[in-house]
Amino acid sequence: MEVQPSQQPDELRWKLTRSGIFSVKSMYVDVINSSLIPSSKHVWAVKVPLKIKVFMWFVHKQVILTKDNLTKRNWTGPTRCSFCD
Repeated sequence: MEVQPSQQPDELRWKLTRSGIFSVKSMYVDVINSSLIPSSKHVWAVKVPLKIKVFMWFVHKQVILTKDNLTKRNWTGPTRCSFCD
């Protein structure tokens, strides 16, 4: 990897989106496509907003209300997955 100095100020960019802006969807897609889910004790040590920590804890506990989980709870909405159609 080559690094070239410039006069541009440094900026933080979220690598999981083209725009470089954080989104819960990009994080969720990355987590579900990852084979490694951290243990819940590590979730609380990460320096991110509390709502992200809670979301990651739900992912770890596998309690995210995806459409298949909603259907198990007698949800009457559409059951078609919006990601894979």
